[in-house]
Amino acid sequence: MQKATPKSQVFSPQLTIADVAELTGTSDSTVRRWIADGDLRAYYFGKRAIRIDPADLNAMRKEVNPATFAHVNGGDAVA
Repeated sequence: MQKATPKSQVFSPQLTIADVAELTGTSDSTVRRWIADGDLRAYYFGKRAIRIDPADLNAMRKEVNPATFAHVNGGDAVA
């Protein structure tokens, strides 16, 4: 008999807009713009709950110039 997989292993933790804003050093409105522009995939649960998969955030960050994120997060921008 096979054991049931715990839910914590099936579903990765999802990020809120505030989580993504904090991780990227941006504002909530910037994250919402990324979602609206199609740059960042988001999942909607009901009318208000919006969640972002960390894998989608990492994929977007790889597409964007890494120097942009370093500069926004207080690091030195690479020319």
